[in-house]
Amino acid sequence: MKLEVLPGELWFAILSYLSPLDAFYAFNNMDNARIHSILTDMYLIRRDEDNCSSIINISLAHIPLFMYNFAVSNVISFYSNIIHSLTLSNDQTPDQINSFLEKYSFKYDFTYLKCLHLIEPSSNEFNLIINDLSNINMLNIQSKQMHSFDINTIQQILYNKPTIKHCCLSQFRQDFILNNSYSFIQKLNINSCDYLCFINILNHFYLLEKLSINILSMPRNAVLSSIDLIQNPVLIKNLKIRAFSIPFDYFQILFPYLENIQIFSFAIVCDEGFDYVNNDKWQMIISNYWPLLRKFHIYSELWHLTPIDFDELCPQLFSFRNDSFWTERQIQFMIDFYQDKNDVHLIFYSSPYPDKRFSNQWGYPIDTVHSLKNTKYSSTTENTYQYVNRLLLTVYNNKQMKYELDKSLRYFPNIDTLTVRFEQSISSALFGLYINKIINLSYIKHLALNEKFHNMSTLYELVLRLPNMTKLTITSNHRILIKQIFQRKNERLLSLLSRRLLHFNLLYDGVISYEIIQSVQFNFPNLKSFSACLPHFEDFRDAIPSFIRHMKSLQYLHIGLEGDNDKKNFLTQDMYDWFRRHQIFQEFKLSVDTYTNSIHIWL
Repeated sequence: MKLEVLPGELWFAILSYLSPLDAFYAFNNMDNARIHSILTDMYLIRRDEDNCSSIINISLAHIPLFMYNFAVSNVISFYSNIIHSLTLSNDQTPDQINSFLEKYSFKYDFTYLKCLHLIEPSSNEFNLIINDLSNINMLNIQSKQMHSFDINTIQQILYNKPTIKHCCLSQFRQDFILNNSYSFIQKLNINSCDYLCFINILNHFYLLEKLSINILSMPRNAVLSSIDLIQNPVLIKNLKIRAFSIPFDYFQILFPYLENIQIFSFAIVCDEGFDYVNNDKWQMIISNYWPLLRKFHIYSELWHLTPIDFDELCPQLFSFRNDSFWTERQIQFMIDFYQDKNDVHLIFYSSPYPDKRFSNQWGYPIDTVHSLKNTKYSSTTENTYQYVNRLLLTVYNNKQMKYELDKSLRYFPNIDTLTVRFEQSISSALFGLYINKIINLSYIKHLALNEKFHNMSTLYELVLRLPNMTKLTITSNHRILIKQIFQRKNERLLSLLSRRLLHFNLLYDGVISYEIIQSVQFNFPNLKSFSACLPHFEDFRDAIPSFIRHMKSLQYLHIGLEGDNDKKNFLTQDMYDWFRRHQIFQEFKLSVDTYTNSIHIWL
């Protein structure tokens, strides 16, 4: 059977596994009317005189250079006026946004574009793009350098672009607020801001219906009595906050103003926060102030607790479980304790709490029977953390692992990234049993080794059980561990890594040798990205040309330069010239980060 005669439903099922860019690339050379018609139907492409539209979503983030060139020449050039969503990125694709702006204009070429995502744009690129936008509904700016962006341009987004209803910003500052101005934004996602800025957002964004703040912190010298409270009606229906070390009173004075709230998701991490786990207070707030509330999610992580704290807290915690106020609303609560070195921490949350970013660091479990005078509050039921996808697992000793193997206190079924830290040398066989019981290892794609005490045995136990691992990151000073991976006696481990790894990061303090670079080159031929630190420019000169020529699948190379390289002033054009002198003629783009003294190469 020929491919083009397959039923349309089967075609749509196949294409659903591909991004639009991959689909267009896969069938680029097929001159077939039916396949063209299927692609047109798949992405709802319309080119009528009064209706030019599509659901084409083009992402140029983390793609190889050849795919970028194909997208620019064969897809965007043809569909630019009907593309619905576009993502541009300078992260691991250096100079991409500038290169894109040399070919296209957001003022003339993207008349239907509704969603735009910019990852690590420069300040100048940011200004050029924002000034040309006209019909965007959703704008996402992800940048670690947002503090250097022009405030007037940011205020354009917030106040002078009436079509923008949904905005995502890496940072929000007080000076972004423009007094006596009107914003049309209805959904606002912020990665980080402080409490006073949060108050100003509530006061000035009159149409805001959904607000999410990923990191909400307390500014220095903020006094509760000096804060100007809410002066205008608050329309917010959906509020999600992750707060750090903010007293409960600072939120309690705001809760009466949230009379339209329907979905409330709140997470707090702090040293002192008993009010956050007070049953009576939450019932009072919901009953008196939030008549429209449909969903209530809470996550509290209280640090540095004493046995006296436990005795005070536990009756209150368990009262949540038995109260009809919560059971009638079908809200369940989970209680967990863990220990990090000498500190005991409490975790209390409504289940399931829909946030993948919390519950990500675990140490020695606490047997609550030993912590409480009244043992009726103790619980040995297993807590399943189904929404956690990033886990920092601290292993203290063999006793801890035996304890958890016996008690079955917690289980992580959906971990994507696992970071392992050992506090002392442990039994590798016991460790293998331990991780196999508390984690569903089949989902893990990224393994990170942190701190010391890692060895070949524990690494082998991990890699053996991670069939879908494609990324390995080694931090701290594991120079000996790196060398051992390539020794003959560890052939089986090396074989497993060679078949699985697509991304390899050596980010520990210190540098790697020219010999290690060669070993990586010959043992991991399928790597798509590699990051490392070299001691001298001469090592870069000797190792990298050969590395690039042999690594046919490589898309991104990040090299940090240490040693005496702080005396050298590397410029981007100098590096281009240097590559040509070493007969590297394949197409690539690079940028030099003078702050970190590192080189980013996009292949």
